[in-house]
This record gives sequence, structure tokens and C-alpha cells, in this order.
Amino acid sequence: MTYQLSERTEAEGGVVVRYRYISYKYSRKASPDAALQNIWETFGTWAVPVASGWRPPTDVYETPDLLIVLIEVAGVTEEDISVTLFSDLLVVEGTREQPHFFKAGMSACHQLGIKFGEFRAEIFIPVTVDHDNVTAEYKNGLLKIVLRKVA
Repeated sequence: MTYQLSERTEAEGGVVVRYRYISYKYSRKASPDAALQNIWETFGTWAVPVASGWRPPTDVYETPDLLIVLIEVAGVTEEDISVTLFSDLLVVEGTREQPHFFKAGMSACHQLGIKFGEFRAEIFIPVTVDHDNVTAEYKNGLLKIVLRKVA
């Protein structure tokens, strides 16, 4: 696995956008037995049980003074969301309950795309932030967390 921090500067406005580029490099394992090779290649596609359920879509933006985190958790009540800030990690977890008709003897389901149950998002905080000056706002299904950078 290769981690590379890149910077891109736009000439107009002098805006600096920092992002982390992660690339995975795999090498083919040499094996005399083709069956074992096939098992090795399919290993990455095996289902792995996850205790935390699902991860909501998350965006992280950085300004000169702020780090802004947006998490899409539509259909979750504010009471069902927990936000914890560690030294360099922001953890947002909670539960999205299934609608009542799921339990009412549904006869068919034609399409499934919405995830229900427990969720957890872990966001790496790449800068030092003021732990006493954090705000969170939940509106229209988006949780916005604003972290002030330490100068």
C-alpha cells in the first residue's frame, strides 16, 4: 500500500487543495497449483463480517481556518447520532431504524438500496483542532461538523 500526500495549487485565487492519494499495489503470488492461485485471487472478494454495519457517505473540506465534515444520514433522528472527537479521529455512529411496514408482513421487495441498522464513520483529522470549539448541525439529512484549526 502506498500513501502519498499531494498538493494542487490553482493560479487564480491562490487556492491550495490538499488531498491524500492512496493506491494499492498487488503482486501475483507464484504458486505451482492453479487452484490455490484462484483461491488467493478471490480472497479479496469474500464477505467479511463488520460489527459496525454500514458507513454513510462522508465529505471532508478544509479552509484556512476550518475543517468541515458533512455526513449524509437522512432518516436518522438527532437522538440516534453520537459524535466523538479523539485527538486525530472523529467518530460518528448511530442507528437508522427500518420503516414500520418492514415488520408488517411485507409480501415482496422489488428494490433495495437504502441501508438500515447501525452505522459508523471514522474520519481522520489531518490537522490539530480546537476540541473546545466544535459545532455540529443536523439539517435536511446532513450532519455538518465544523472543527476550528489551532493556529
